[in-house]
This record gives sequence, structure tokens and C-alpha cells, in this order.
Amino acid sequence: MEKLQKAFLKTINDLIVANPEQAEKIDITQLIANVTPEAVDLIKGNLQKSTKKMLEEHRTLARGFEARNIKRWSKAFDLLETHIVICTEAGEEFNASYRATAVKNNDLVFDIVVRHHARACHIAQEILHLLKSGFADAAHARWRALHEVNATAMFIAKHGQECAERFYFHDIVDSYDGMLEHKKYEDRLQEKAASREEIDSCKLEYDKVIAHYGKKFGDHYGWASNIFPNHRRVGFTAIEKDVGLDHMRPYYKWASQNAHAGSKGMRSRLGLREAKEDILLVGQSNSGMTDPAHATAISLCQITCALLALEPTIDHIVLMKIMDDYQEDVGNAFLEIQRNDS
Repeated sequence: MEKLQKAFLKTINDLIVANPEQAEKIDITQLIANVTPEAVDLIKGNLQKSTKKMLEEHRTLARGFEARNIKRWSKAFDLLETHIVICTEAGEEFNASYRATAVKNNDLVFDIVVRHHARACHIAQEILHLLKSGFADAAHARWRALHEVNATAMFIAKHGQECAERFYFHDIVDSYDGMLEHKKYEDRLQEKAASREEIDSCKLEYDKVIAHYGKKFGDHYGWASNIFPNHRRVGFTAIEKDVGLDHMRPYYKWASQNAHAGSKGMRSRLGLREAKEDILLVGQSNSGMTDPAHATAISLCQITCALLALEPTIDHIVLMKIMDDYQEDVGNAFLEIQRNDS
């Protein structure tokens, strides 16, 4: 890119040498405006010509890295993937076995916990693929979402049908808030928001649920406000504590560094855990897999157990113990590789 800068400076110099008496009258802004479209077309054209070769090179490097990364962590990756499959199939079987009865009984707890479990399995798959591809920090950030899904499912399972109903109808609050936010910025977004008629219709539903559940229901975690009558405003921290997951708060805050643009997150990267010098990480790394992997195994085990505990049969209790063994094995396998290779 410095070639353009040098060429531009040479053009100005040539103009001054050729017309020294006009030097003070040269309009730099106009020169830049004149040269920019031509420069853009030139550089863009060169990039388009080299795109295929460039992408082939990058993709070859990425595939090579991923193969080496999977080879290094293969034992641990296989255990984590097995754990995810076991938890997913347990959820599938549970849903198939009890869905009809839950529908008959209008059991919202069943429906919402099953849906949270499905979402947790999906996130766990994302995390596994991020780890295999060498993006431990991104995997850690996704575990943060998995932890939230897990805690929320456990909370609803604990507090029953009324809590599940409130969670279900809180979708109206989220929809209305989202409509207003989109409407506020539709011009700058250049994306048409909901019509005024649609917003007014949603507002009617919003007013109904606020009238039914109370003013606090309009807050972000308003669906849980009845469980915490002395809280001015309920947050996720209260939900964590209520289900006994508040000890995970340090890990949650640590994972949040990979979701936010803070100073700590800029400097502390899981992918640089084994780096011996200051590196600007912009791509894949085979470091830092242990913490997001084990945290994922633990959270997925917890939400699956919360699901199976809705129908605590002997088979389910045995399966819970198997999953608990797997989550521990996952942690030990990743830690063993990390220690042996460091």
C-alpha cells in the first residue's frame, strides 16, 4: 500500500517542479479525490485476480493446521465428542419418550427444559468445532452462552410451571423491546423495521403481560422477578446463585473477556498460553484447549442431568453417573496432553 503513497507524493513533487509558481495553489484535497477512484479500481482489480490463489494457499494452511491440532488433542477431542453424543442422544430419547404426556398435561417445564437442552447440545457442537479448528478463545466465549443456558434450564426445572410460563411469555417483552430498538435506528441501518401497526399490536400484548405479571416483568430477567421479590432488578447472577452455580462466576467473568472488548481480553488469550513472546494472534492456535473443553463437558453434563431428573428413573440415574464420569475424563485427558506437551 505504501506504493500508492509514494506515487502520490511523486505526482505532487512533479507538479511543483514543473510549475513552481503554482505550488501554493495546488489543491491537495482535489488531487486525492481525483486519484482515489482510479487507485481503488487498480487495487481491487489486482486483488480479484489473485483471490483464487490466495484463498487456496490460506485454506491449505488451515487444513494442515487443523489436522495437526486434531492429532495433538485426538484422545481428548474424541472423549469430548463422545460425551456430546451421549448427552444429545439422551435428550432425544427423553423427548421422544415423554413428549406426548407433557403435551397432554400442558407441561411447560418439560418443553422449555428440553428446548434449552437442545440448544446446549448445539452450542457444545459449535465449541467442539472451534476447538478442533484452533480457536480456543472463541470456544471459551461460546461456553459462556452454554453456562447461561444451563443455569436458566436448571432454574426453570427447580421453580416449576409458573416460572416456565413466565419465561415463555417473556418473549413478548423481548420482541417489543427489539421492535422499538430497530425502529429507532431503521434509517441508519437502512433496514426497514416493523410497521407502526405491528409495533402497536405487540404493545397490546406487552401491556397485557405487564398488567398480569407486574411492572418488573418488563426487565431483562423480569420473568424471574417473582422468585426474588426483594431485588430491585434481577440479573443473571441471582439465577446462578439460586441453582448453586455461583462458584462458576470467576470462570464466567473470565469467558466474558472473550466476548467483550476489554483490556484484559486484549492481552490474555488462551491461544497464546504456550507462547514464549508477545504475539498478535489473528488466526489459529493449538493452545488453550483445556479450560473451554472441560467447562463445556461440565455444563453439558449438568443440563442433561437437570433434564433427566424431571423423570428420575433408575435408567436415568445410571446415565447421569456415566455422564459425570465422562465429564471428569474429558478434563483429565485435556489436562494430561497440556502438561505432557508443555
